[in-house]
Amino acid sequence: MIRVASYNLHGLRDSRPALARVVRALAVDVLCAQERGFGPAFSRLTGLEQVCSARFSGVAILVRPGIRVPHVEHHRLRWFPGLERRSMALAVVEAEGLRLAVASFHLDLHAGARLAHAVEIVRRVETVAARFDAVPVVAGDLNELPGAAAWKHLGSRYAERGEGGTFAGKRIDAIFTGAGLEALARGVAGASEDDLAEASDHRPVVADLRSA
Repeated sequence: MIRVASYNLHGLRDSRPALARVVRALAVDVLCAQERGFGPAFSRLTGLEQVCSARFSGVAILVRPGIRVPHVEHHRLRWFPGLERRSMALAVVEAEGLRLAVASFHLDLHAGARLAHAVEIVRRVETVAARFDAVPVVAGDLNELPGAAAWKHLGSRYAERGEGGTFAGKRIDAIFTGAGLEALARGVAGASEDDLAEASDHRPVVADLRSA
């Protein structure tokens, strides 16, 4: 089993001690992080190792010690003039006989850009998954509600994991997993409500993944 979480960190603009307590309480193997601010300081706070990111990209993948990471990539997604540049972090991770191709992303506020980037993310993660015989897992902040175009595109290819509101009571963050995985949506039971409120304006999404 590999525990994966997706978490928009709000650029570390909120309480860092509370954020560290939340991440440690979640006890994840792989963290797909969004919004700038992570780095060596965040790794020291949480005990996770940052294995894939790029300066100014706004997305990263971190893992606990002991997780094998045979491959990482970072890609700038197609740029739309007038909009923020978007990227994806992609890592192949292994533990307990399970190999995943994990992507962390943060989609735009513009609906057309979100859909175009969702299509690009699927293409890139599936290329790496096929190369490394891994199961695709894509996780991040979609900046839209379930049923919108980018969400529907990801949901047409993968199973959606997650439940409840993640931002201002609305569900805009999710984990999507490819065929061959069983998942248990873990919620955030290990973290206190006070810490969750102080750590970020988003709530994390957590899923335990294992071979079906």
